Amino acid sequence: MDIKEAIMNRKSIRGFKDTPVSKETIEQVLTTASRAVSALNSQPWRCIVLAGDVKNKIGEANAEAFLKDAEEDVKDPVMQGEGRQRMIGVAKQLFAAMDIQREDKEKRLWWTQRGFRFFDAPAVVLICIDKEFDKEFHRLDIGAFMQNFTLAAMAEGLGTCVELQAVTYLGGIRRYIDVDPDTEFVVGIALGYPDEDFPANQVVSEREDMSNLTQWYGFDD
Repeated sequence: MDIKEAIMNRKSIRGFKDTPVSKETIEQVLTTASRAVSALNSQPWRCIVLAGDVKNKIGEANAEAFLKDAEEDVKDPVMQGEGRQRMIGVAKQLFAAMDIQREDKEKRLWWTQRGFRFFDAPAVVLICIDKEFDKEFHRLDIGAFMQNFTLAAMAEGLGTCVELQAVTYLGGIRRYIDVDPDTEFVVGIALGYPDEDFPANQVVSEREDMSNLTQWYGFDD
């Protein structure tokens, strides 16, 4: 698979096989991802990799915090306009694939809780940044690392789902692992071998035609 093919075929995976992902494989993916664009070679990303019992405990703590309507440590951005419409669009695609009806509160709750449990993936990578870095400025570098990670994972036959839900609640994370107080959590990536039969994995989110998002100057028509 060449670079363009990988980019065009990458998609979010929300259903995984139980097959564990080896530490060596994840190390290789992380090493490849570390070649990401980085302003002044600052390399601000820090990673915490979870698997096994500790991953499951943190996932359950996340789901419990959601049910208790706990205060969110990392909040979703409030989107309006076209961004919000695109968000609603992919949600409709997923609910249709999973046969979740609008009025089915129980199944919608189940689906949301799966996200807080990292979609039951065998591993999750929490991407962090030290307080010494400007979180807003270096978020560009984090995004480049994240993209590299998802593509490098594909090369190993792995699927990924980038999700803010992984770090929405930090109580479970701080309860079950030793976290430096200067660590700030940015996002999580669920990681594992895709379950090709899982309905949501058939969803490919739509993309706006770039002709609607691009302006050109100095080119001949």
